[in-house]
Amino acid sequence: MNDCAAIEAALKVFGRAWAAAVLRAMLSGAERFSEIRREVTGITDAVLSARLRELCEAGLAERSVEPGPPVVVRYRLTDAGRGTEPVLAALAEFGRWHRP
Repeated sequence: MNDCAAIEAALKVFGRAWAAAVLRAMLSGAERFSEIRREVTGITDAVLSARLRELCEAGLAERSVEPGPPVVVRYRLTDAGRGTEPVLAALAEFGRWHRP
């Protein structure tokens, strides 16, 4: 795969609205839906739910359900998800440098 194709593949994950922010929140230790929502200011429940589903489908996160009561749902990064940390750090640095 050439560089352009590789970048396009990465942007299918990182280019989705809020996806990088959700990953970053999870890298900080947020696991429960409400914890992630609190970390990612401005995201709606519907969008967060969609991003979490997509990240699980992409193999970057996994969802576990602990029987209750109350039922507890947790989202954890996989090894591949934790591997996004340097990419997210580079994006954050670029965002600081290239502020409009």
